[in-house]
Amino acid sequence: MELGPELYKSVLESLPTGVYVVDPQRRIVFWNDGAEKISGYLRQEAIGRRCADELLMHCDANDAVLCGDTCPLLETMHDGRTRHVDVFLRHKDGQRVPVRIDAVPLRNQDGAVVGAVECFTEREVQACGGVDVHQFGMHHSVHSAAELPTPQRILACLEAEIADFQTEHIPFGVLSIRVDSLEEIQRANGRYALGGVMSMVARTLAANLGPNDIVGRWSDGCFVAIIRHCATDSLVRFAGLLKRLVRVTAIPWWGDQLSVTVSMGGSIVRGEDTPEALVARAEQALQTATEAGGDRVAVDE
Repeated sequence: MELGPELYKSVLESLPTGVYVVDPQRRIVFWNDGAEKISGYLRQEAIGRRCADELLMHCDANDAVLCGDTCPLLETMHDGRTRHVDVFLRHKDGQRVPVRIDAVPLRNQDGAVVGAVECFTEREVQACGGVDVHQFGMHHSVHSAAELPTPQRILACLEAEIADFQTEHIPFGVLSIRVDSLEEIQRANGRYALGGVMSMVARTLAANLGPNDIVGRWSDGCFVAIIRHCATDSLVRFAGLLKRLVRVTAIPWWGDQLSVTVSMGGSIVRGEDTPEALVARAEQALQTATEAGGDRVAVDE
């Protein structure tokens, strides 16, 4: 069988790994099945656009957007070196997705750089306790806030976690999470926008927790997350990461991008805790964060 260019292209098209190609102006000229699946953008939505036009909005864990002068593809085209970077991309639906990207220079027959290729795959992230965890299963399949576990389910999980803590003494934390300025969002944009925002936040939270962690609905505009194998300092850091990821997400809304912030309150389990007492401490810490202006993390000591 002759391995012609069309066969190679067909293989690239069908790979589950995201692959796209840009020309020297960073205009996208190729976009495969994997790129569609991971990003949510179809070929016809991506090809012809510049990767710097806030399509995937690559950013690092500190919110630094990498689509300008620090774009890995741009740097690779400048010096001809391959780069490997862990980033977050913005899905078409608005949520942040952790990915590992490889930026590779594209050369012509004379060896001159004439573009670049980016390959990206959903990656493992650092869990609260420092263990690498994989982002698939239930978390990856969440499409709306309504699909998250109910408050009753969260309380049942907390009861089981507290029982394990009392015998195994492995700490865990609880985060109470509230979307800031809910009333203003609904007043300015309507209840459908509010629903879209809540779904975006739900997807972002669920996509960036470990498979042994859980986030569920709690009350209007609020979520509760159980973060396993976690002490106070690591809970603060992890909550800060989640908060920053929500801040840089957005949903398309009538030709604009609608984004929000969240406030978080946390607490670490204690020996005498009940599920209700543990959540109440996290909610008290959340109130502290909200009263301080929102877009903050406060953890009960």
